Amino acid sequence: MNRRELLKLLGQASGGLIAASVLGGCQAKAMDLLFSLDLNAPLPDHLITPIDEFYIQSYALASQVNAEKWKLRIGGEVNQPIVLTMQDILSAPQEEFYLTMECIGNPAGGNLIGNARWTGTSLLPFLKRAGVKSSAIEFAMKGADWYETTLPVAEIMRPDVRLVHRMNDEPLTAEHGYPVRILIPGHFGQKQPKWIVGIDAIAKTKTGFWENQGWSNTAEIPTHSLMKQVQDSRVWNKQNQVTLTRDKWGQGVLLAGVALDRSAPIKTIQISTDNGSTWETAEQNRPESPHEWTLWRYPWRPNQAGKYTLLARATSERQQQAIDDKDGKDGSSGILRIQTTLEA
Repeated sequence: MNRRELLKLLGQASGGLIAASVLGGCQAKAMDLLFSLDLNAPLPDHLITPIDEFYIQSYALASQVNAEKWKLRIGGEVNQPIVLTMQDILSAPQEEFYLTMECIGNPAGGNLIGNARWTGTSLLPFLKRAGVKSSAIEFAMKGADWYETTLPVAEIMRPDVRLVHRMNDEPLTAEHGYPVRILIPGHFGQKQPKWIVGIDAIAKTKTGFWENQGWSNTAEIPTHSLMKQVQDSRVWNKQNQVTLTRDKWGQGVLLAGVALDRSAPIKTIQISTDNGSTWETAEQNRPESPHEWTLWRYPWRPNQAGKYTLLARATSERQQQAIDDKDGKDGSSGILRIQTTLEA
């Protein structure tokens, strides 16, 4: 079964997570409404995805790791290999931060995305302690499930790459990487192994599991917006048709969603209610970090019944989102078309 076939199967399980015995791919369930219909209420600074609604990416069954016995080995092209324990992680300076994760297999408008408040510590001091040699060009990262992926040395030696052990003020669950996972801002979840047990500096390039299946080797998040709500209906790629009776649309319709980029702030969100012929600017919040999703909403005030095609487009300081994206293996940046019927 390839990843696309698995994602199709997962999409059919919208009422909940499919059995964990299915290997690979990303899993998610339909979530509650994101935004209040009260437009007088300000957009929140942060919107947190509950852990039980946060998508799950799995290469294999969730690993059962004993935190007291867990060890992270940093080796390869280093001056002094080191082994970290859970106490080393907890004794290091701790940071709390918001970061949005998304599966590289998330289709346009899909549910395989979530935002959490994470707690952990920077990886960089540990790498400096090991002393990365000039011969190293990549780091190979391995999870307790034997999942492996790689990124260039410069990407992993950023101060904001962290080893995290808490999610939404709770210890990581087994499904989300207990006891420790790595978070690398700007990349899809494919590049952020759970249950991390090994980080090796290597002198030759190497590709990991999903990369060997044809998925992007950089897995960088493009500029993109996702419409998530039309009035009181949640929308996503498997639920992109909405019908509203006049009592639901006569006084206006709330359109709302999120936007994300790998490294640059989102400048504007534009909304089209006529399949891209014209665009209007939505209201948005301004998160401190570009690695946390931007929230947006737009009060649509239709004046007649009929059929409408709704689109949301993001523009960051790097680029503007394309309407269509033909390459599905580098992370979809395409726009989901929401087919909406307003009844007379």
